Amino acid sequence: MFKYLNNIIDNQAMESSLDFYSVIIGTNPSRGARSPTLWNKVYKYEEKNIRMVPLDVQEEKLEQLFYILKEDKQCLGGSVAVPYKEKVFDLIKDNVKEEIKAVGAVNCFYRPRFTNFVNEFTGTNTDGEAALEPIRDLVTKNNNLTIGLLGFGGAGKAILAFLLKDFKERHKIHIFNRSPVNFKNSKKFGLHSYSLNDLETYLPNLDLLINSTSIGHIESNISTPVPAEILKKAKKTLVVYDIIYDPIKTTLLKNSEEIGLETINGLRMNLIQAALAYRYTNPTNLVIEEIHKIMN
Repeated sequence: MFKYLNNIIDNQAMESSLDFYSVIIGTNPSRGARSPTLWNKVYKYEEKNIRMVPLDVQEEKLEQLFYILKEDKQCLGGSVAVPYKEKVFDLIKDNVKEEIKAVGAVNCFYRPRFTNFVNEFTGTNTDGEAALEPIRDLVTKNNNLTIGLLGFGGAGKAILAFLLKDFKERHKIHIFNRSPVNFKNSKKFGLHSYSLNDLETYLPNLDLLINSTSIGHIESNISTPVPAEILKKAKKTLVVYDIIYDPIKTTLLKNSEEIGLETINGLRMNLIQAALAYRYTNPTNLVIEEIHKIMN
């Protein structure tokens, strides 16, 4: 089957003698995506003749690639990288749960077990599920926090979906996006939406700030979604959480630490979402913490 894939992808998938395989799909995951390294550590630990392989694919060939993977019984599924999370969702949206439909994006696709639909993929979004783990104690042990969520792309929508799922009656959530977002039942869920330009006004009221944008990623690592002079207006107890893991310490986190704020980086989220995606995709007896420990 790899010979068919190699006619579509921009890199070369060389693993041809595997019992099964998983993939990560993106524009260029072969150039540094962490998932193959993490997943392959677990395959080696479980002594399975399975590997995750990166597939670099152009957008116009994505649907064709996905069809080939779906038809190949050796393909277990895998991960989806930016910018294809919404596009892969569109290919499987009839097969996903309602909370994932609300997100509108998937970062993991897999064959559902305990059903007869082996020729179909379903999917989930582990971004939101994993993003809550580093802050779960904070949002569980406290009530009436005011949470600021920066950005409302795929990651932002996933984080919001899981915040609402577990904590909609306990905390207020302010969403700051390029343009305000309209929500149904926003008052019921304690949601407020603003432009990023409004952040300066509302920042002093926030207890937790979550950056779900890509601003500050390694490709623009001197950038920050919150200018330092605005950040100085935050209360001293503000916790700043940046889901970016590369670099581990973004400009936002550096500036926050300089003024004495507590910070959380995205490394644990990245590892947890990889562990969750592995467990969704692969038949395994390992629990999440065991997978996380092997990956780490």
